[in-house]
Amino acid sequence: MKKGIFVALAALGLTVFAVPDAHAWWWHHRGPDINLHVWGSQFISSDDGSFPTQIDKSLTLFATAKTRGSGRPLYTATTSIRGIEEWLTGGGAIPPECEHEGLLGAPFSQTIVLTYNDGSLLSLISPSPELGGESFYCLDPETGTNFVVGRGSVVAGDGRFEGRTGTYDFTGELLLPIESGLFRGDLFVDFE
Repeated sequence: MKKGIFVALAALGLTVFAVPDAHAWWWHHRGPDINLHVWGSQFISSDDGSFPTQIDKSLTLFATAKTRGSGRPLYTATTSIRGIEEWLTGGGAIPPECEHEGLLGAPFSQTIVLTYNDGSLLSLISPSPELGGESFYCLDPETGTNFVVGRGSVVAGDGRFEGRTGTYDFTGELLLPIESGLFRGDLFVDFE
């Protein structure tokens, strides 16, 4: 009886570790490679350099945040939203995801850098919509209700991420009042 159990365990071990795709059912369905909850602050600057910042112009946002999850890296990002004035006045093309919710919205481009304690770096970029980007910001100007969806690619890495490629998804919101500069969100990275 014991001999049969050991033979069965050995066969199972050989199947899982020696047969190339035998473990794929659990390996590839374990979730994203990086899964982070992000919270921090955004500093908003208008692109025309005015002071105080005019939120009816195109905006650049600079973010820094703490994270919880996969390694707890430092999160830094820049986000450029073009044509704010157009969509606030109803003249710009509103992303369908915003329009579906009855909100105004605008596409944006974004660069996110994750910095880990061991010195490893990871760069994530969502290009501008003209280059095929899929990121957008939605807002109800009356109530301040808002959300952001970012989608892009892993474009560079250093340390343990050197040579990595893949995709990322980010969802989040600016906390009310929007002028506070506080935000929170969730970041998921899948490597190829």
